[in-house]
Amino acid sequence: MRIYDMLPDLSDVKQLGASNYKVALLGSKPIIVVFWSVSCSSCGYFLQQLAEVPEIKSKEVVPILIHTYLTKEYPNAAEIRYKLDQIRMDAICLDDVDDQLTNKFQFRFVPAFYLFDKYERLRFMQIGKSSTSLIEKRLKRLLHTN
Repeated sequence: MRIYDMLPDLSDVKQLGASNYKVALLGSKPIIVVFWSVSCSSCGYFLQQLAEVPEIKSKEVVPILIHTYLTKEYPNAAEIRYKLDQIRMDAICLDDVDDQLTNKFQFRFVPAFYLFDKYERLRFMQIGKSSTSLIEKRLKRLLHTN
């Protein structure tokens, strides 16, 4: 994906668990899409820190967490949900079993995050380890320019 590309359609991807958000009702708030994996040692820690970002806690931003598979060993859905329960973030949680979104977003490392404005245009992306302070700065800038 490139800057200003539109958010791909997410409605065909398997949803994990319940959320207060609906994939079809996006568009009124900025969106952060995070690719992660159960087999990624730093992803759980990163997602726990991300859950504490004020803009995400206050629901000014819609988080979408997409589980992707790094190895050919597929964890079961219960294992993925267990990891999500530990994070305690109200987010849309999707399972990219067939690599449909991985191919659309074209990343090779996790965690990978993509920040979209309220018009669903890509404004920033970071692939690999990142600090939540960088994400906070980008979110604040995006919220104040829209």
